[in-house]
Amino acid sequence: MKTSLAAVTASFALLIGTNAASAAVLYNGSSINSQTPAQQGWLYLASKISPVPSAIATINGTILDTSGTNANYAGYFRQSPVTLDRSKGYTITFRVQINSESHSSNNRAGFSMIAVSNKLATEQQPYGIELGFWENSIWAQNVGFSRGENVAYNTKASGKTYKLAVKDSKYKLFVNGVVAPILQGNLRQYIGFTPPLGNKNPYTIPNLLFLGDNTTSAKAKVTIVGVEVN
Repeated sequence: MKTSLAAVTASFALLIGTNAASAAVLYNGSSINSQTPAQQGWLYLASKISPVPSAIATINGTILDTSGTNANYAGYFRQSPVTLDRSKGYTITFRVQINSESHSSNNRAGFSMIAVSNKLATEQQPYGIELGFWENSIWAQNVGFSRGENVAYNTKASGKTYKLAVKDSKYKLFVNGVVAPILQGNLRQYIGFTPPLGNKNPYTIPNLLFLGDNTTSAKAKVTIVGVEVN
């Protein structure tokens, strides 16, 4: 039996109202001792084309900069210590400011956030969602890595607290505690992606999170302030 719209709406409402005190903090960039995500359990990977990307910790977060050239990429990976169980539902809260972003393809973004859910025994690979951030919009990557659902939004004016809520086969993105989502749609199985030689396919790794620039067709300078999962 299909889940009713009322039940789905209620589920997302419960997720958004979850007590932040029960969240697992995966990165606190505004701590007294300035640290990058790599100093708090994340894996940092970056290309080395000059000018090389940089990740500089400040008391206000980590400034991740790949703006020197589109050809570079850099970002942070981490498997969540909390299972990203889409049947039960989960949220990922992250505070980010897009200081600058540019792209040579309408299907790429200089900053992306990826969340891959847990994998069920019946699934070829887990479901997830990749969100791309431009200075003036936020959008979802389709399975074939083209721009999917999108919304006009100023990501550059100031740091924003984004909350990605996932339940069953759906996702919703909320900003700064506003009850109505600014973006929503279906989760994807990103089948068909071939990673660079010697690298694992991130879209096949359950409970994986990524924040950063993962393309050679865009660049950005962003401030990552914090990440937590519930």
